[in-house]
Amino acid sequence: MPVYHVALFKLKPEADPNKVKQWQALAEGMVGQVPGLQAGAPIALTAPMAKGFDMGVVVHLDYVESLATFFTHPSHEEVNELYKDVCEMGSTIGYDIEF
Repeated sequence: MPVYHVALFKLKPEADPNKVKQWQALAEGMVGQVPGLQAGAPIALTAPMAKGFDMGVVVHLDYVESLATFFTHPSHEEVNELYKDVCEMGSTIGYDIEF
């Protein structure tokens, strides 16, 4: 059954803007390297409902076992290190959804 892993990120108000840009570029650079990954900022229509989250990613995988591949991917580790500097919080959840 397909798995969707969703992660939302809230930036620290005092985060260095250059580090934020670097983190966003690294996260967006994972698209194409990590199978099934999409990343971006809230769209204008839904931004008021984002509850302060500034960026999100969605990973679509064929099997729940494939999620481990995402977590151990070298580019994920690099993004995760910078995440600690620029984000005050993140929220993640995974879903098994069949369409």
